[in-house]
Amino acid sequence: MPNLRGLSLADAQALYDTTVKDAGGPQLEVINAYVESWTIRAPSMWDVCKQQPAAGKSLSAKTWTAIAVNKRGDC
Repeated sequence: MPNLRGLSLADAQALYDTTVKDAGGPQLEVINAYVESWTIRAPSMWDVCKQQPAAGKSLSAKTWTAIAVNKRGDC
């Protein structure tokens, strides 16, 4: 799992896609209470506050992967 903490959501999704998802890895779930019922429209305005699993952990196709995001500066 790459280190996604501190990146913008846009950068984190791009890094995850190129290093994990494009190699057959699991989908990345994005979690945020503020936008649970609607779509984040400007991913560059959101920061990754937490991630699961931790950076450096190995992944399988069935590993649950998620990031918790918040508005820029609110982590």
